[in-house]
Amino acid sequence: MDIYTKLLSTISGAVKEFPPRLSSGYNIFNILDITEKEVIMCRFLADLLNPEGRHGCGTLFLRSFFRDILKEYDTDELLLTHTDVDREYVTANDRRIDIIIRNSRFFIPVEVKIYGDEQEAQCYDYAQYARNAPLIYLTRFGDVPSLYSRKEKGGTNVLPLDHILCISWEQDIYDWLERLLEHLPEPIKSGVTQYMDAIRMTADGRNKKMMEITLEALYESPDFFHAGIEIEKSMKAAKIRLIRMVFDDLKKEMTHLLPKYGLEPETEHVYYSYEKKQHEKFYDCYSTYPGLNYVVRHAKFQKEGLSMWFRIEVEHCLFAGFALFDTKEHWQIDKINQELIDEAAKYLVRDMINPADWWLTWCYPNGNRQDDSYDDVPDFKHMNPCAVSLVDPQVRRTFAERAVKTFEEELLKYLL
Repeated sequence: MDIYTKLLSTISGAVKEFPPRLSSGYNIFNILDITEKEVIMCRFLADLLNPEGRHGCGTLFLRSFFRDILKEYDTDELLLTHTDVDREYVTANDRRIDIIIRNSRFFIPVEVKIYGDEQEAQCYDYAQYARNAPLIYLTRFGDVPSLYSRKEKGGTNVLPLDHILCISWEQDIYDWLERLLEHLPEPIKSGVTQYMDAIRMTADGRNKKMMEITLEALYESPDFFHAGIEIEKSMKAAKIRLIRMVFDDLKKEMTHLLPKYGLEPETEHVYYSYEKKQHEKFYDCYSTYPGLNYVVRHAKFQKEGLSMWFRIEVEHCLFAGFALFDTKEHWQIDKINQELIDEAAKYLVRDMINPADWWLTWCYPNGNRQDDSYDDVPDFKHMNPCAVSLVDPQVRRTFAERAVKTFEEELLKYLL
């Protein structure tokens, strides 16, 4: 086995060991853009821990939290029932502890960090309130607080690390909730599942783990490090080649639809054609917009040289749509006014037309029109798993076949 194959085999094994967690779909936390807001994420967690929380599951969450996170196995039901869970507990020096859990035996302060910075003496101050329990320090990856947070302000005392329980959103909270799912009734189960998805989006440590493993492999020997440098030089070209291979397959799949919908390949302007060399800089700038253009032959406009195109394009993600191009100016029509909409409606069902820049209408290969990221749409800028899977020739051909079929059902069939 040569040095390049051995290095790639090592890293490939790590990729398989840490597959990406997929979202369960619709997620209210993501829609409201609150996955990175500590206060709101804390509110949901606090309600779950509260025996009188709106989840209606009594002590279920609190009991398992004591058992699985705190490793306290002898807490009886009466104690749990008489436990208070409060948010933003105000301390004597006017600080606010994110969550506190207290009963006749315990006072447990919980400090939560997502992207917030550490504050001077914060952990030291909060730990003074703890009784029969450590301060819980909850971060994305279970990080340890720095001396800045553990050292007494204006003093010399330092909070020992063994007085702090460092836990992570990524593993501890996610896994704790995952173990409870089968015991939850609806609709609480769906809500918790969405919360877990929000945690995954906020604290997915896969990239961090992958980088650590890759670095370890590269530093195994000078030969591995040199092989990594050579592979790095090739990756940009490899990804650009993949985009072109995908377009080659899409072009083949489009062939049988051309006579059916009166399309012809655009060859005069080759506007942002995927075959142009400019796309070798795709990964050096925002986008070079590689694409595949077809002229809608029967679409005639009053303005001389105005042409309707069906175009498949990659900005970051791959999509397709109908656009307007000025062949006299050799440029796209960036502003589609009402007059152009009325003219276009002679050739395309009016209800389909919802202009955005030069696009009359468009969709992703999964049929969606909302500008967003999707697991089943290749993102060639970030190289999501869907994009990477297209390296396999059979997967790529199947994708091209399904994508063109979707573009026909969602776009082409509405040509008049």
